[in-house]
Amino acid sequence: MSPTFARWYQTYATNNKNRQSAFVPNGQCSFTYEQFASFYSGSYIKDPESVQLAIQRTCYNRITGLGPDFYSPEDAADRGQVFFWIEFGIQAVMFALFLILTLRREEHKRRFHYITTLYSGISTMAYYCMARGQGSVALFDTWSNGDFSPYRVFYYARYIDWFLTVPLIILNLCLLASATKALTIGLALSGMLMVGTGLMGALSITGTKWGWFGISNMCFLPIVVAWVTVLRKNAREKSPEVEKTYNILIIISIIAWFAYPIIWIIATGTHAISLAAEIVSYAVVDTFSKALFGVILLFSRSAIEDASFKDPEKMKLPTSYTSSTIHSGVLSKA
Repeated sequence: MSPTFARWYQTYATNNKNRQSAFVPNGQCSFTYEQFASFYSGSYIKDPESVQLAIQRTCYNRITGLGPDFYSPEDAADRGQVFFWIEFGIQAVMFALFLILTLRREEHKRRFHYITTLYSGISTMAYYCMARGQGSVALFDTWSNGDFSPYRVFYYARYIDWFLTVPLIILNLCLLASATKALTIGLALSGMLMVGTGLMGALSITGTKWGWFGISNMCFLPIVVAWVTVLRKNAREKSPEVEKTYNILIIISIIAWFAYPIIWIIATGTHAISLAAEIVSYAVVDTFSKALFGVILLFSRSAIEDASFKDPEKMKLPTSYTSSTIHSGVLSKA
């Protein structure tokens, strides 16, 4: 260690002995030089000020019995790593299932299958990235009790995933309900803005985060309104099968998409839950909003077929063509 660090440790040792150190409350925490230096050599902690903040949090954990004895970002991330692998396995299995369903479907009926398989593949890659310890960065932030934490681990890979998959999920719902192109594009852009502004809030340290959080929810509002009004009306007019499938998907989507901001508040916003709890919470919601959503949609064959035509009544074949086949859009007798 550098002479500067050695002098800094000497100051710590003297203050600790006299029980006057501001970052060693009541002298209840003591560290050897090797333990003390381990903070300084951490991959996320590079300067003495950060070391002091890490020791503050470690002492707090020792005194209260909350959290790990030595507060390091590697330990915090490792505790949630197993849940990344579990969710990666779930998403990978779903991706394989959706791919098989796509290949078994007639080529001209694969529109929903392509979209669902694509967003499932993106989520699978995102969770593999996070499970391998990538796609994250340590950020300084304030704790909900006003104390300053040395860092928090932020997984930006999650936001890249959402930025790409949210518009695809919206596209599936719009196609199912035969929404206009303008409405589809508008809702997809609104979803991307929702994720982008949520990312800005997550990257913010001060109260600015709550401003971005509010803007993100304002972008979410028109999506929900369109889901329960225009798109629901369109689905009802398509066919009973489309209406039934759409209503199920909307219930899942609304519950899941309202859960995301709640998790954001108690995790990113206030740090009321641990990093592992945050990882588990997001993984569970991702399973419902993507995996379960895709399974219900792709197994609703009648709804998908009805949604392929703007007006199913006009597409009914005359009785004289009951043995006819449709090939490349041309009607010919078998």
